Amino acid sequence: MDPVVIQLLARIKIRLRQEKGVAVNTQRFFTDQAYACQVLDAAEDCEDIDLVTGSLEIRNRLGWIQADSLQSTTTSAPASKSSPAPEKGSKTDRYMFGARS
Repeated sequence: MDPVVIQLLARIKIRLRQEKGVAVNTQRFFTDQAYACQVLDAAEDCEDIDLVTGSLEIRNRLGWIQADSLQSTTTSAPASKSSPAPEKGSKTDRYMFGARS
């Protein structure tokens, strides 16, 4: 087991007990993936940045975040433009919100 994951889980366990009163069973965390996902989801629902980043780091180190699936969701969404680009030299090409517009 990766020592970084163990250290991150220890921090999450202590913070979740302080923040939400959730007791984390570390043995069950490493043997039951559904339980581990519930614990990490609870950590991500907190307002504490350390809990959220720790949870994401554990998911990444355990291989539960696939970069391929993240890239496919970001590249599959087309970038929509509400209006076409203005032509060079036209009045709409200029900056409109300056002091001398």
